[in-house]
Amino acid sequence: MPQEEEFNLKPVTQAELNDLIRKHQNFLGAKAGGARAVLRDRDMTGLSFIGQNLSQSDFSGCIMAFADLTGANFESATLFGVDLTSAKLTNTRLVRADMRGAEVGEADLSMANLQGADLRQGRTILKRKIKSADDQYAKTAQAGIVMFTGSDLTGANLTGATAISADFSDAILENAKMSGINLQGANMKGADLSGADMKQSDIRNADFSYATMTGATLEKVEKSGSNFTLTLTGETKGKPVAEMPMTLDEQILNHVRWVATAGQQGKQLTLTDIDMRKGPKLAAQRFTAVRANKCTFAEMDLRSLEMQGGNLDDSDFRKCLLQSADLRGARFRNAMMHRADFSRANMNPLVLKKPDGITYHIPCRLEQAQLRNCNFTGTRLMEARFNKCDLHGAVFTNADLRGADFTGAILKGATFVDSVLDDAVFDPDSDPR
Repeated sequence: MPQEEEFNLKPVTQAELNDLIRKHQNFLGAKAGGARAVLRDRDMTGLSFIGQNLSQSDFSGCIMAFADLTGANFESATLFGVDLTSAKLTNTRLVRADMRGAEVGEADLSMANLQGADLRQGRTILKRKIKSADDQYAKTAQAGIVMFTGSDLTGANLTGATAISADFSDAILENAKMSGINLQGANMKGADLSGADMKQSDIRNADFSYATMTGATLEKVEKSGSNFTLTLTGETKGKPVAEMPMTLDEQILNHVRWVATAGQQGKQLTLTDIDMRKGPKLAAQRFTAVRANKCTFAEMDLRSLEMQGGNLDDSDFRKCLLQSADLRGARFRNAMMHRADFSRANMNPLVLKKPDGITYHIPCRLEQAQLRNCNFTGTRLMEARFNKCDLHGAVFTNADLRGADFTGAILKGATFVDSVLDDAVFDPDSDPR
């Protein structure tokens, strides 16, 4: 754990920092007059680094409290023992950064990329600014809640770190090294902790609801008072697929025959509360008009699956690969689908013709589904029903959303770049047009 002392470090002006950044840009571009940014044990409180490329720089031991690093690039930078109290690091790139012993209390690292970063508690002397009575930043030097909301910490090293009450909601911590971490009271809601090493950690009173923890190591963990509501693990949910009276392969063949003969032969596939994860591969299978309520498909490869007209209400599709799937007219009401990839899927209405020649459309229905951080790039979603869905952070790029209904949906952080929104319905305060 780093020691903490107050220092009267020599301050850096914004003009001096801008000159340092200019030389560093020349260094990165191999231009004349370039010099790598190396500045240690200096006071840069409140300065702006917005959008600057400072990859490979070294700011060891500096005070960067209240600094604005929004959108900056610190890839492979050395931030050893840096005081980042209350700093803004939203969308900051910190891939493979050395942040051992850094103080990030009350910092905002929302949507930051910390893949492979080292956030261990180094044996450092954390430098705090000696505050004068007229210091505009004097109100805090206390370690507070740090925001990692939606950040990518894939493979990051947080061994032995202290993150009491930290907010890791919707963060990606796949294969992160977290042994011995203190996460008491932390918000881990919706986080992806697949394969994370969390042995000997303290997660008492932490909220892991809706989190994905498949393959996470939880040996000798203190977890009293923690919330694991709807947490996804490798444990079987509902009935195992192996215990069905007929094998799933046999049932699929019967279902394909039922579809091909318009119900004259075979039998419709009807599943309830089955964990499909240990069954046969389903990618590119024909599941037209399947009924599979309350089933678990989480993390499965369902690419190019034909599931048009299917009833999948209340099922779990978290982290599923559904690229190029045919989901026309399918129903996913109240389904859990965090981080599912629907790119290039067909979720347009299913068009049926009655014997009298009248055609009617069955829209894809996703009412009240959990669709946080889903990918709908290039997806066809005409007339889709997103009423009361949670679409926080969902990506709609080049999507066809003509006539889609988003009434009552949560759209915070959702993006609609180059999507077709003709006749789409939104609440007045959330219309992206």
